[in-house]
Order: sequence, then structure tokens, then C-alpha cells
Amino acid sequence: MDKALKKYVIGLGCSWTQGEGGYPEHIWKEYNGRVQIRGRPDEHVRIYEHENSWVNVLCRDHMPNYTPVNLGARGIGNRAAVKQLYFCDTVDWNNSEGYIVLMLSGLERFDFFAQHPYGPNHDNHKDGYSNGEFRHYKWRTMWPHPNDGDEGPLWKVYFEMLHSDAFIACEAMMALLELQEFCKAHNFKMIVANAFNNYHPLGLDEFLKMQTKSLFDKFNWDTYLHKTVPYTAFVQKLVELDGIMDPESWGGHYNFYEKMAWPPKYLTNCIHPNVDGYKVIAEELHRFINSNDN
Repeated sequence: MDKALKKYVIGLGCSWTQGEGGYPEHIWKEYNGRVQIRGRPDEHVRIYEHENSWVNVLCRDHMPNYTPVNLGARGIGNRAAVKQLYFCDTVDWNNSEGYIVLMLSGLERFDFFAQHPYGPNHDNHKDGYSNGEFRHYKWRTMWPHPNDGDEGPLWKVYFEMLHSDAFIACEAMMALLELQEFCKAHNFKMIVANAFNNYHPLGLDEFLKMQTKSLFDKFNWDTYLHKTVPYTAFVQKLVELDGIMDPESWGGHYNFYEKMAWPPKYLTNCIHPNVDGYKVIAEELHRFINSNDN
């Protein structure tokens, strides 16, 4: 008798996949309504992030026969998000099936390995190293913005010598095509969604089509959730549900939300889904999976 295939939902992306913002009430109270941990240990909140992430909620509430695997890492771009698959040692790819879901991160983010990808780190190892194991935050990411800190010279070079609409679009398409080939090779179904990008009024796919020419047509866009819904990014959906700003002006959500002393129901004041927001994302992904499979 053939061995039954193990079923997985594997989540790829940045903090919107890791689950940042998905905190219970006592964590919000402990941090006085604003939780954003950077450059220091975060394991004490990461356990809540993973529990309340859309990856876990999708399996827990909608697809209980599937095991969630959350490969999201805060701050990374799409280049690193897809490459996280090569560090997934919990899945026996030859005896498994399921879905790999990429929640697209910011297109402007450009990733490569950190100088010390397996230590020193903040992952609670007594000697500051991880005994040869790659740490959770193993990537170094550039943004094309001014930075007065240690990353300043790197970001400046990226902004002045690399960054352009064509550059970020082509990098995004290469990440999508790599994911597509990985899914084909391992017999997993692929789903892609947009977390928060706002590059084109008609949607991220239109921006990529305009910038990447023939690369665009090499990707199966039937796997893109936003071809079937009236919102072009999940943040737009959550802004609409919160009902505290004009959904037509969702492109300005960052400045609007960050001024709040306490997070509303669906989107936090650090611009991440909270517990209810991740439930909405899981519901929408499940609806898309059902519509594609039927």
C-alpha cells in the first residue's frame, strides 16, 4: 500500500507572514499599545506571532488536515522569502503535498545573507552562536532610503546605483518564477498574494506587467489571489474593515495608522495585521484555495 502523503501549508514572506502584530491583549498592555521589537531578542513575542499568523490560522480553522510551516521572517524581501524554502528541513518533499503561499513583501527590499548568518545572533544561545545552525534572522536587507546608521553607506549605494522601477520589478518576477519552478519540482500548489504593495492603481500585477515585458507572461497568474477580489493588497482589505479612513485613500494608511496610540481591530499602528486581521487573511486564502480547487 502506498504511503499517504503528508499535507502542508508553507508560508513565505516577511513580518506579515511571521505574524508580527498578532498579539494577545496582555502583550499590547505590556508594551503600552505599540509593539515593535528590532535588534534584540523577540522569542517571547514570536511564539504569539506564529500562533496567530495566517499560516497557522489557515490550517487550524479551515484546513485541519494540513500542517502549517511558517518560513516568514520580519524585514525580508521576496528574494529571501522564496529562498527560505531551502532551509525547510521539516518537510520530506518526496512524500508530501500541499500549498506554498507567498505573501509578497516590499518590492524595494533587496536581500542577501547577513555577514554572520549562523551567529552571533539573538536566538538565546549562551555563547552567542548557533552551533552551525542558520539563525532565524539570517538575511540582510537593503532599502533605497536615507539611513544615518551603520547601514547608511550600503543603502546609499543601493539607491544611487541599483534601485529603479525596472530593477525591483524584475527581481520580483525572478522570485515568482523561482517559486513556480520549486512548486513544479516538488508537486506543491502555489498561491501568491500581495501584503501591502501599492505600485499601480490597477494592482501590483499591472506594475510588473508594465516593467518586466516577456518575463511577466512566464508566470501563471491564475495563482494570484487579487485577480479574483476587489482589493489589490491585503492592507487595503483591512483598512476597509477597520472603517476609520476612506478605503479609497488606503495608499496613505501608514501615516494615518502610525499616529494612533492603540491599534484598531484589524490593522495595528505599526501597520501589521493583528489577531483579527490574520483571521481575515486566512479566510480569504481559504476561499481562494476552494475556488481554484473546485
